[in-house]
Amino acid sequence: MMLLKRKGAMPGWLAGAAFLVCAVVLTAILATETVPRKTELWLESCVNGSVMTIDESWAYEGPLTLTVVLPEWESRWRPMLAVNTNIGGAEVFLDGERLGRLEAGDQEMLGRIFFMLPGDCAGKTVTLEMTKAAGEPLPVLCLTDGGVIDENTSVIAAKNALPAAAFGMVALLAIGLFFYGLTESNRAWRVLLLGFTALSQMLYFHAQNRNGYMIPPALYGMSLRLSGAVLYALPPIFLLLHMKKCRKLFLPFAVLPALVYFVVAGFQTVVPAFSMIGSRVGEVFYVTVAALVVCAILEYRDENQMFCLFLPGLALSAAGVGAACLLSWLCGGGLHSYMWFLMDQILAHLPDFPLYWWSTFLLLLCFLVSVLYQLRSMAAQKAQVQALSARESIAQEQLAVVRESEESLRRMRHEAVNHYTVLQKLCQDGAWDRLGNYLEDLLADVEAIPAIAYVAHPAVNAVLTVMLARAKKQGIRVEHEVSARQKLPFPDMELCSILMNFLQNALDANALAPEGAEKWLRVSIHVRKAHLYIGVENSRFAPVKYDEETGLCRTTKENRTVHGYGLRAVQAVARKYQSELLLEFPDGLFCASTALQMPEK
Repeated sequence: MMLLKRKGAMPGWLAGAAFLVCAVVLTAILATETVPRKTELWLESCVNGSVMTIDESWAYEGPLTLTVVLPEWESRWRPMLAVNTNIGGAEVFLDGERLGRLEAGDQEMLGRIFFMLPGDCAGKTVTLEMTKAAGEPLPVLCLTDGGVIDENTSVIAAKNALPAAAFGMVALLAIGLFFYGLTESNRAWRVLLLGFTALSQMLYFHAQNRNGYMIPPALYGMSLRLSGAVLYALPPIFLLLHMKKCRKLFLPFAVLPALVYFVVAGFQTVVPAFSMIGSRVGEVFYVTVAALVVCAILEYRDENQMFCLFLPGLALSAAGVGAACLLSWLCGGGLHSYMWFLMDQILAHLPDFPLYWWSTFLLLLCFLVSVLYQLRSMAAQKAQVQALSARESIAQEQLAVVRESEESLRRMRHEAVNHYTVLQKLCQDGAWDRLGNYLEDLLADVEAIPAIAYVAHPAVNAVLTVMLARAKKQGIRVEHEVSARQKLPFPDMELCSILMNFLQNALDANALAPEGAEKWLRVSIHVRKAHLYIGVENSRFAPVKYDEETGLCRTTKENRTVHGYGLRAVQAVARKYQSELLLEFPDGLFCASTALQMPEK
């Protein structure tokens, strides 16, 4: 449905693109907090006077001496030597002067140990002496300072908090979108699926960042795996609920893989037998991805409004990722390498990383599409209200004209009675010349007096008089079986709205008739017990676009901002009086009808 464009209004696609750019910029700004501006300097050491390979150092046992010449370190902080080792009993020297010792029994000192260095340490030699057993890793030395340590601590905290914060923000926005829809009488329950998905991922990262388990490790691992099942399964189910013709086709591809992954991968920490295939069971979702793309294309071709937004968004995102990978490859970045890594993971039957990024992307895309869909729906509702208001104003004007014509008709008929009286008097007096002149004057006005009265109800009769006269003028064969008492317990505007919409649609349908085809319409109005039946049948020469979700036919006229609202208005009136609008369209025929329940007095 096209939106009502007003002067100065921003197009929907441009607003969506601007929102996306803002989101990307904000994400980039936050991502900079996860990259340290200065990092530790890892030092390459000589082992016993030479360089050992990794395999040689792993197998070596015996006395070990590491030596390294300290490079220049520019900082306002005093430099520090960091030693990463689990081997105790080591001595550390700087140009022969002892800095300290790693005691074998002091468990707190093992791991990462810091030694303060003088500010003029550049060019001096650090020596580490120890005894190494076979199978123990070599100590690792690096140069750092207090500022770098503080910054790395902040970066680690940001890296741990950023995913949880990002998913938490998406969950909050999704829930906010749902409640905002409630204020507009739009119960978008399906949006809560996205909110629940994002919330589960927020809790997943929050649980990973905790220092200790609040529950047994097996149950903790199960909860983490189940959060992955939620991320993989709910966005496709969200799209499934928005499908129309492909819903039954996509249903098994959306539900069955989710159940398999939920059972096998989710419970592998408590069911040991599942752990053998738990790392590969996610591959069942590859079928879901392929089926989703196919069904999205079919829904797009069927003009499903949600997928008219989703499929272009998916295509543009894929093009954007491809362009970013190409730019990364040309500029020596790491994005294209990471994409190759994901491809290797797929080929190695390790689906967790590829599925995680795909599902995260799908979650964000579904949320963005939901926002645009909500905005479009609200704009369409506003345009619908404006169009209905305009049509109501036009209908009121038409009804006023018809009533004026009816009043003129009554006045003319009253005058005709007076004329008959005069004619009778002239005839009785034998004034034949005057009688002849009088008749000639009257004959000139006879054709201006429409003498057809369809029903006793004035407003209904006025609409029938005008609309059926218009139908006959267009060469349409008219049949009518109508009866309605002079007073009905319905507002004239509502009765005229139903009848005028039915008849106008019938005239429009007959206007599409090819040369020589028979054009006809049939009107039925009658009261049966507590219901007023109004129905119009007409010939049909074009296909009907029926929307199963709304139970209405979509307009085929070009300007949809002012057309396509008549049946909505009829449907609203019908439901007001405990009825429904019934539309039937077998071959060559279209029938619109409703039966309004009369209000109790």
